[in-house]
Amino acid sequence: MGWGGIDTRRGVRVAFECVVIVKKKETSLVFRTQTENISAGGICVILEKGLLKNTPVEVEILLSEDPIPVRCSGKVAWTIRRNEYAKKKPSQFDTGIEFTDITDEDKARLKRIIEELLEY
Repeated sequence: MGWGGIDTRRGVRVAFECVVIVKKKETSLVFRTQTENISAGGICVILEKGLLKNTPVEVEILLSEDPIPVRCSGKVAWTIRRNEYAKKKPSQFDTGIEFTDITDEDKARLKRIIEELLEY
């Protein structure tokens, strides 16, 4: 079953490509991937493995203009297997991650990026 068309996001998301490292907490499972979109409260990434809703993760976002990455905790909010709507990449999963523990400074950094992107 695909996306139902109801947007329950709390923040504005923008298309923004950067490298992200997602680590499933208390395991050795690590993904190095790119963002699909981002907000101050969460991120959408493409993973090679589906993670269950509410799975706790550690996130590291490598911002191109800043040598210091954004590091925070999060949890999986949703996962959709890509072959449900994109048959080209059947082993990939669009994954929404909600930030659960992010510093005010890092949240402000993300908000600045989002505001800049919305101006264009």
